Amino acid sequence: MAWDSSRPVPWNRLLKEAAIFLVIGGALFTFVIKNTNVGSYVGLLIGMAIYVGFSVILAKFGYTRETMKQARARQAAARAQQSQPRATATSPMNRPKPAPTKRTSSGPSNRPKSKKR
Repeated sequence: MAWDSSRPVPWNRLLKEAAIFLVIGGALFTFVIKNTNVGSYVGLLIGMAIYVGFSVILAKFGYTRETMKQARARQAAARAQQSQPRATATSPMNRPKPAPTKRTSSGPSNRPKSKKR
């Protein structure tokens, strides 16, 4: 898809995700990783700004990630489709046997007869 400046950007979703990642990253830096300094937190902020900027560019190109609600609906539709019996599909086990022909009959074989001596 081409760039379209009129495409909407899901700002609420992007900023909410960035805030969640900032809180998780800040908690990891504070409680798990020892010997962190102010540069670590500044790097985390810069990383989130790059994430939001890249996501905005992708949104302008037409990319939208699937929401959890959409993913659940897609999975439920797939399960419902699998639970329905398929009447039109014929498997090799259910296919009727073709009528015998001269070459495929169940009678004598097609091997040449041996000469009697």
